Order: sequence, then C-alpha cells, then structure tokens
Amino acid sequence: MRQLRSFWTAANPSRHLAPAALGWNLVTSLVSGLEPAARGQLGLSNPSLSHPRPVLCVTFGSSSNVAYSGGLDRRIREWNLETGECRVLGKHDDAVSSLAWIPEHNLLVSGSWDRTLKIWDPSAEEPLRSTSSMPERIYNIVYTPATAKVLVSMAHRHVSVYGTYELANAAKEGREAKPDHTRESALKMLTRAVAPMADGKGWASASIEGRIAVEYFDPDPSAQAMKYAFRAHRATVNGQEQVYPINALAYHPIHNTFASGGSDGVLSVWDHSAKKRMRLYPSYPTAISALAFSPDGTKLAIGVSYEHDNAVSSPEDQTRVLLLLKETIMDECKPKARQ
Repeated sequence: MRQLRSFWTAANPSRHLAPAALGWNLVTSLVSGLEPAARGQLGLSNPSLSHPRPVLCVTFGSSSNVAYSGGLDRRIREWNLETGECRVLGKHDDAVSSLAWIPEHNLLVSGSWDRTLKIWDPSAEEPLRSTSSMPERIYNIVYTPATAKVLVSMAHRHVSVYGTYELANAAKEGREAKPDHTRESALKMLTRAVAPMADGKGWASASIEGRIAVEYFDPDPSAQAMKYAFRAHRATVNGQEQVYPINALAYHPIHNTFASGGSDGVLSVWDHSAKKRMRLYPSYPTAISALAFSPDGTKLAIGVSYEHDNAVSSPEDQTRVLLLLKETIMDECKPKARQ
C-alpha cells in the first residue's frame, strides 16, 4: 500500500504544485495539469524519482525545479525535477524524518530519528556544515519566514526553537547550533503535524489523540498565557466517542487561519484567534494525510491516503492515493470581522 506522506507548494504558484512522498517514490504535479477538485489516481513523476526505501519527507530548494527528499534509507537526496538527475548530499544514522529549506541562507536543515539536527550547504564541496545532538528523535521541522525561526518537534514532547541566523552561523563555524529556547509541547501524545502561523508569531501542532495546540514563540509570560489546546476530529460511533489522529495542518498565507485533516477524512478550517471552527467539509473517502496552500492562498492541495492507524490493513475501497485541488478556498478561509 502506498501512502502520501507530505508535500510542499513551490514559491511560484503557476509551476509545480508539489513534489510528494509516495511510498518509495516522489511524484510531481503542475497546477496547470490538475482540474479543480480533481479526484484522479495520482501518477508517478516523469522522469521517475525514487528511493530504495520509503520516503518520509520532501521540500523544495532554491527554485521550483530543485527538491530534497529523505526517508528510511537514511540518505538525503537532491533532485532536478526537470531532468530527474539525483545526487546524495549525505546521510543520517537513522531515518530522515523531516526537512526544511532556509531560503535567505540557501541552507537545508534535516532531522532524523538518530537524534541529530544537521545543516547542509548544497553548493559547498562538503555539503554537511553542522551537526547538533538533540534530546530525542525528530519528527517535524518547520520554517517560519515571517520571523526567521525554525521549530523542531521531537518525541516525548520536546520542542526547540532556533533563529535562522544562528543556524547559518553554526553552519559557517562548523559547530552545534544553539536554540533560542526549548520547551515542552502542550500536547501529551505523539505530535503528527506542525504548521507555523503566517504572521510568524507561533504555530499549531496536532497529535494522534485528536487534539490541536496553538502556541507562541515569544517566551514572555503574557504571550505564553495565550496558548491553548482543544479537541478535534472526533465522532460518536454506536454511542462511543471515536478519536481520530490528526495528520496534517496548514496555515493560509494571507488570512492566517489554518486547515486540519485527519484519519476521519474530514477537512476543517479554524480561526485560532477567535478559537472557533470556521468550516467543516464533507469527508473524503479515506484519511487526509497532507495539506498545502499555494503561496497566493488561492488553492489548497489535499493529499488523501489510508494511514494504517492501529495497524489495520486498508479496505479494498480505500487503496487509492488521491491528490485533490480545492480552488474556492480563499474566501472560505477569511475570518469574520472582529466585533
């Protein structure tokens, strides 16, 4: 069974919608090649881009023609999406679980289950520039361009926040990077998704226990008093509450509201400032596994694939991997005027 693990929108909204991690392969699509709300079978890229083992993460690089990927084979690969040319930048000692590109410094940050954070300069003769030991396995790395921060989410609720200039200096000096601060996640269970706010002030995170937390970078007590968590993606089945993992989060780049997708196949839009849900859409055939807004906020890409929650094999009618494009999202994500 193939799973759509993650995808990212290119800086140019008229070009590649994504490279997406799909089992052992990467796939690419063009916005112009997808019909609105298309529900077709997701095809493999041409030229073919593949790993010898499953891919866990992917991100664009310095342009929409360059992507980086990592996965269970422990290697970090750089891809030319037009020619299919590939080179291995380097490796971790365990699975590569997350990647983030820092455009202002042209650096790639990678995280791994080996409990290290690595910084790479793809233009250098020796790309690996810095290795930092972390307290736990890394699950998510997100970059916030508005405030030039990188957030690292780890196992056992560990969270570290770095300034991008500190990461760049660590790469230049060949030393470990020093976090601005560390903290404990507001979520008690495994974090599955993290998304930074469009204004860069904080982030949302989601867990396997059907909870979403909203937190803020500013360590000042007044800012920390604003953080909160709430229950989501739940349903009553035969009189019992069914809790679904939340697999994907994405902030709208203009309106600073966010979308969530879970193993219940439900897409919701939330206004974190008003602490309320704005939209609840009809459920998709199976779990939502990835979400990404286009840079101009006019489109939302929705990845749908069975998530094997609780190690349950996928039913025959839920084996398709779908990429859907929602083009009515701009107005639907606009928050109501504050009274």
